[in-house]
Amino acid sequence: MTIPPAAPLTAFVPEPPDADWETIRARVMAHLGAETPPSWTDHNPVDPGVTLAEAAAFGLADLHYRVAERRMEAWPLEARCFASDTDRHWHGTIPAGSLTAIAGAFAAAAPGSASTLESLVRAEASQADAVALLSKPPWAGVFTAPQRPVVVTLLRGRLVRQIAQEQAHLVAAAVAAERAAGDAVAARDARAAATLRFTLPLWPEEIAAVVRRERRRLSRETLVARLDEVRAATATTAPAIRAALTAADLDATEADLAMAAAEQPPGMLPEHLEDAAGRSLIWPPHPIQALTSEPVTADDYARRARAHPGVGRAWAVPGRLPGVAWNGLPTGTTPQIAADPDAPAVTLVVERITGTGDPDGFLRAVLTAAIGPEAVAPFPDWREDVDDLAPRRVIGDEVGASLLAPVPILVQATLVGPVGIDRAAVVADVRGRIAALFARGEPEPGPPAAEPVVDGPWPRRDQPAGGWSPGEPIRFTEVVDAMAGGPGVWGVERLAMKVQGDPSFLPQSAGSLPIPPNAVPVLAKADCLTVRLALTGRCGDA
Repeated sequence: MTIPPAAPLTAFVPEPPDADWETIRARVMAHLGAETPPSWTDHNPVDPGVTLAEAAAFGLADLHYRVAERRMEAWPLEARCFASDTDRHWHGTIPAGSLTAIAGAFAAAAPGSASTLESLVRAEASQADAVALLSKPPWAGVFTAPQRPVVVTLLRGRLVRQIAQEQAHLVAAAVAAERAAGDAVAARDARAAATLRFTLPLWPEEIAAVVRRERRRLSRETLVARLDEVRAATATTAPAIRAALTAADLDATEADLAMAAAEQPPGMLPEHLEDAAGRSLIWPPHPIQALTSEPVTADDYARRARAHPGVGRAWAVPGRLPGVAWNGLPTGTTPQIAADPDAPAVTLVVERITGTGDPDGFLRAVLTAAIGPEAVAPFPDWREDVDDLAPRRVIGDEVGASLLAPVPILVQATLVGPVGIDRAAVVADVRGRIAALFARGEPEPGPPAAEPVVDGPWPRRDQPAGGWSPGEPIRFTEVVDAMAGGPGVWGVERLAMKVQGDPSFLPQSAGSLPIPPNAVPVLAKADCLTVRLALTGRCGDA
């Protein structure tokens, strides 16, 4: 008997996307070998430290793989999955996990009936029939009219997921059979869906959604195959790359989304990545959409807030400040939304220029203009309970609003001037100069702001020039400059300031006086200035 020789060992040559994992793992291990103390001698895969390092490398590689593909995402097999792409945008999506809450609602009315209702809904011939079923006793009193299609979709979700996964080969075959037809993508998808109606026990709208899912998978494969070309696209090569994507069976919208994988897609406008209402078709929005889609940066939120006709100036300030929280409730209503300047949140501090009505109502209106209807309807209409659960802004920001508050500042000092001056006139002039400083603010010097590359569909609302920025501390040196700039003032002695109501004055040696983050300074009515006469301009003269 002849024993074949063993195959020689060869080095593993990683290929994408595994190349990321192997490259990161090799770099991590090389670093560990060079930097770890001599006491760690075992760098083999069985060592727990190596296992942890490889797990971290895998996480980094997986993250890189996910973010490298520019959101040509597959259709999610979750609630509202049968709606159009634009209607499945995040702000309208109902979390699939909410099935438990809904099940609890009708289980209370009909104990033990959750599984029975799921079977009944599955047996209906169409979505309309299933909704009609929930309109009859004993379900009519459990669900409201807006809740019924939501419940139907959730109860069908498990069946649709199962069939979409188990019969994926049938869906792929039906879509592939139509790819060579050469006519419009929508027509081919419609024919594929019609074919599958005889083999899949799903409703027509569900089958159409499963076909769209397969089409998105194919689109993703096409993009990944040409990802390097797309990323390197220039104004000269972009038309040819787009034509190649279209020839590979991407429709016009999918080709736009594929071209968005480039950091600066040549010839692409933000509108190419948005629906007719200006909502982004990809999430997170592409950088070229920074001023055209949902707010992405803190400045975007402030710009949107200034679109409210009652707002003059607006700033995005870190922390949760007194006012209205992200869900429209006043801060402090619950422990979760207590005012906290260190909270991981953003507060829109706004200057109200019109009206004197309910401040909470005004702030909710400002939030609606800035982030959408969450501030007045933070929870889906089928939820009866209000708590601190989702929805939150997908980008992770908790955005609230606060009114700009003027905070009175007491300024205490001795003004040194020549003999014969009118003391009252000098004090009045100095107080006017301090008040003017507080009103105009002292912006930090810096380069002029660059003109934006793109603009949004709404009128641009830049910050009006001038004015004190909320929370900006008051520098003693600036106050001294303002006071000493008047006629008859040779110098300033024993300068101290405090926020009205604070227990004690802060001396000039402190450098600056902090003020609340949602406040701007105004000069208090109380006069704490005195005048000392001197024979010369030296402050030490008697």
